[in-house]
Amino acid sequence: MRDRAGDSWRARALVVLLLLVGPSAAAQDAPVPSQAGEERRAPPVAPPVVGIVVEGARRYRPEQLAAALGQPVGQPFDEERVSKGVEVLWEAFKVRATVDLRQARGGLEIVLVVAEMNVDLEPRFIGNDAIDRDQLRKWALLEDRGELFLFQAERVRQRLLEGYRREGYHWVEVEIRRRGEAEGEVEGGAADVIFEIEEGPQLNVSDVVIVGNDAMPDRGLWFWRDGLSKFADRKLDGPWLFDWNGEPFVQEVLDADLLAMREVYRDRGYLDAVVALEKLEYSPLRDSVVVHIKVDEGKPYTIESLAIKAVEERADLVTGEAVEVEVPLLFPAEDLLALCASKPGAPWDRARRQQDEEALRDHYGERGHIAHPSLGEDSFRVLDPDVVADPATGTVRVVYKLRQGRKRWLRELMFAGATHTRDRVMRRTSDAMPGEVVDVKEIRRSLSRLYSSGWFNDEFAPLTHKDPVFGFKSTPNPDFVDVEFEVDEGRVVNLQVQGGVDSNNGLFGRISLSMRNFDLTALPSSPVSAFGELYDKEAFHGAGQVLEIEYMPGTILDAYSFRFLEPDIFRTHFDRTSMELRLDHRERGYRFYDEERLEQRIRFAREFGRELDVAAGLVATSLDVRNLDDYPPSGIFAPEGTPLPSSIYQQVGETQLYGLTLDASWTDLDVNLNPREGFKGVLRNTIHGPLGGDFEFVRSRFDGDLYWKLGRSELMDVVPSFHLGFGLGVAAPFGDTEETPYTERFQLGGTRILRGFAFRGVGPNNGDNTLGGETTWDLTFEYRHPLYSVVQPGTYREVETFRLTLFTDWGQLDPDAFELDWDETRATAGFGLGMVTPFPISLNFGFPLLDGEGDRRQVFSFSLMNLSF
Repeated sequence: MRDRAGDSWRARALVVLLLLVGPSAAAQDAPVPSQAGEERRAPPVAPPVVGIVVEGARRYRPEQLAAALGQPVGQPFDEERVSKGVEVLWEAFKVRATVDLRQARGGLEIVLVVAEMNVDLEPRFIGNDAIDRDQLRKWALLEDRGELFLFQAERVRQRLLEGYRREGYHWVEVEIRRRGEAEGEVEGGAADVIFEIEEGPQLNVSDVVIVGNDAMPDRGLWFWRDGLSKFADRKLDGPWLFDWNGEPFVQEVLDADLLAMREVYRDRGYLDAVVALEKLEYSPLRDSVVVHIKVDEGKPYTIESLAIKAVEERADLVTGEAVEVEVPLLFPAEDLLALCASKPGAPWDRARRQQDEEALRDHYGERGHIAHPSLGEDSFRVLDPDVVADPATGTVRVVYKLRQGRKRWLRELMFAGATHTRDRVMRRTSDAMPGEVVDVKEIRRSLSRLYSSGWFNDEFAPLTHKDPVFGFKSTPNPDFVDVEFEVDEGRVVNLQVQGGVDSNNGLFGRISLSMRNFDLTALPSSPVSAFGELYDKEAFHGAGQVLEIEYMPGTILDAYSFRFLEPDIFRTHFDRTSMELRLDHRERGYRFYDEERLEQRIRFAREFGRELDVAAGLVATSLDVRNLDDYPPSGIFAPEGTPLPSSIYQQVGETQLYGLTLDASWTDLDVNLNPREGFKGVLRNTIHGPLGGDFEFVRSRFDGDLYWKLGRSELMDVVPSFHLGFGLGVAAPFGDTEETPYTERFQLGGTRILRGFAFRGVGPNNGDNTLGGETTWDLTFEYRHPLYSVVQPGTYREVETFRLTLFTDWGQLDPDAFELDWDETRATAGFGLGMVTPFPISLNFGFPLLDGEGDRRQVFSFSLMNLSF
């Protein structure tokens, strides 16, 4: 500590120094001629320190304290170093020190007088029933050390009070009982500190009553709550489904809730709104409280006028300070204002302002004026608007201000962090070309394609793996920038051993090896090092190919499969041509027969732009239908009155199907895995017969899925969303085939289509057995509500983990091609609970609204997949 004691030793040191160095200093004060004939004075030299004597040390050794002072013996006295040493003694040892200097033979002797603070080597806590001792030490910041100096006791008491109140112990009291600092007791001696705690009852919130919020009344319950509390994400709440006691009452949380509610009103144009605590109503036992909040909304402000201008910061010619100067807009003001959702007469609210900012950013960003933090002050930016409010009329005059930034061209597209993935493979994901004007929307689409490729993410560790990001780098030419995508090689070699169970396939195991960034030509250097090089992504890695091998044994279904995909045969980069080889074997028991299927495919697909691709290929299928219930021994035709569908009898035994495939798909999704926005449509056509086989028929099906979010993606990563799915299919025999084979007919029911019916449990039926359809349609509409999400470490990105789904499913089967009997329509409604990450789990509860004779209902359906390796 630097106090009056420190000033006194400096004064004494100065006197001693003057006495010691006086004669020599006087001699040194004599003029000394310089080379230029001028006189200069040599600085005085302090005498050396010949020893350090420590007085008053009790707990610390004198050598420790002398070393901490920092003054070496045998060297000249250094006042500045000694002054810092006194501070070190206090900070490190909690020792008050004074320094005396006395003359000794050959120089100075330092007398270091210390007074050690009283300390308790093991402070105690009593009265703590609800909170254990370890937690108290953590609150007191004593978990890494045992000692407590007496002067720190008051600070520790305050920390204990704050800790208890964070846990809802509103009435807690902490008293300090100390021994060892009374008058006459020796400084530096042992002390005893006891913190007496009277916890009192934990104070929980039994209810929060808000009055005056007429514009945003609180309605609904639990997950379906709406109103001011929902918009403000109020944390302080009473009892509910998963917390019967209510939230602990914490004053800081209440203050944050009040502030959040005020901000909600500001964001919705209620600029004069006041949200304040009215009173706290305690229960007789003082263990619960009703929080009363009063709102004075005022009236919402509307926009009287809206204008837009561009500004730049320039140095004032007189003061040199930066000032805003209006500059010409690069685009007509009327065109920019037409992009805005805010209009004169509309409410002045945050949602519209954010839509306006996004529209202006996109408009400028598509034309080379980039809005990105990596460009610093020279990027496009929507500044805080000039707003003039008129309380008398409840209107505002608004002027949007834009910093337009410099127009940029792309010099180079770069990728960082990819240790083994080939550069040409990553460039496939981007349509941006060097020399073009930078289009930020295209850069974001490229980022989405990188993410969707699966090369640089890890769905099994989404919280720890860093997803791809992009930034801009300046170049010597200020009109050009480099775009750099930063990636981290993901889990592209996945060996999984899993177990699961679902309503469709029963209990099953699954062993799979998948490589999403496979390279068939990157062979290991030797068989011995193959495994290590594969693990380090040095072998069979980096070309963007896909290899999948899977074996799935189960109680109902046994299957194995192989798939290889080369996404760019001719390396054209744009409008690529891909080749896919696939083998699938499946052996399964159905309701009244067993089926073994071996299917082999080769498929060539051509891209037309990023969204559309068209594919053609060949498929060969070997079928073995056996163990048919009530199979007539005399032939393949069903006897009259059989309860089985007649089309199954023509397939008993081994049959062959050879077909030509022609498919088309349109994909425009935000991400391929778990999409929340966009559309995907797939048309699949197969014609069996021209290449041979036992049956002749055409099978076509279209499936479309539309996703859209409820809320602005710029505000939150995880928001509620909708999913609309539609399917339409037809299978028509021709030539010598009278009926489409039963195994190739359409079926409905199970965990995916018409939830509420059993797997393949939807008729029309023949007895208890479904006939299957040559014509079908189905429709599903889902509302997906996130229940719980976590923030990915190192980022602000949220990852959805649990979800609630409300759904309604509709569908129909008709036994004849191109025929629909609307009386056979089926419908269900229900809800589902599921885990999205790290592995999928879905529990569905479907309730049939429309059913038919012979249909098999199944209210509960589920799918559980547990990762075990």
